[in-house]
Amino acid sequence: MEIPVSFEEAMQQVNAAPSLRKVKAYLDKSNMSSDMKATLYDIAGFSIKVGERMIAVGRRIFEIASGLVVKFPNFTLTTLVAVVIGVVLNGALGGLPIIGALAAFFSKLLVLLGMAKGAVDDICNNVAKSEMERVSAQFNALGLGVVKQ
Repeated sequence: MEIPVSFEEAMQQVNAAPSLRKVKAYLDKSNMSSDMKATLYDIAGFSIKVGERMIAVGRRIFEIASGLVVKFPNFTLTTLVAVVIGVVLNGALGGLPIIGALAAFFSKLLVLLGMAKGAVDDICNNVAKSEMERVSAQFNALGLGVVKQ
């Protein structure tokens, strides 16, 4: 998708994001928990008012996040593996008094390390930098004051 240079072009991109009905259908087909589906649907429904216009930023964020999962497979995979291992570690050892506290600490550390490893792998492929610059430029064109270049 091209980088918008005006507010109108940015609005066209936001309006081209999938409708809430399509987001809900996508979430309903997924294997996520119902709590996760509800949270993602709430995010997709987020909108802000700029002047006299309502901007459905949440649908665009959902669309970008879905695309990032596809574009950053290393980050996604290592984070998911780290979360699963962390949950198993915490569940197996969480009931023990001293070891349980250590398990909770190490499970959080494991998730952070998994995220970092995946991000480094994706950055080494120069995918992350170019994609983040593109996303930043798209939201900067809306003039919301959130993204500065």
